[in-house]
Amino acid sequence: MGRMSGFCVPRRVAFVIPGDSDAPEVFLMQLPDGPPVVLHGASAVIWVLAADGEEDVVAEVGRTMGVARDMLEGDVTTHLRDLVDRGWLLARSD
Repeated sequence: MGRMSGFCVPRRVAFVIPGDSDAPEVFLMQLPDGPPVVLHGASAVIWVLAADGEEDVVAEVGRTMGVARDMLEGDVTTHLRDLVDRGWLLARSD
C-alpha cells in the first residue's frame, strides 16, 4: 500500500456513533448482512477521525488523547492499515 493521504467510509459500510456513551465507540457493519463490529476507545477515535476526512489522523489522535506524535505514530498507522485491510475504511493514495 502506498502512502495514505486520506480516508473515506466504503459505500457498503453502515455505522453508528452513539452519543450517549462516556467512552468513544463506533458500531460498524458490512452491508447487506455482515456481522456487527464494535470499536472502542482509541480504535473508535482513529476510525472517526479518518472517516471524517482528517488529513493527519496521527496528529489529531495525539491532540485528542494528549499523547506525543512519536509515541503513537507507528500504532496509529498500523491500525489505519488494518481498518483498510478489513474493509472498514478506503484509503486514498498520493
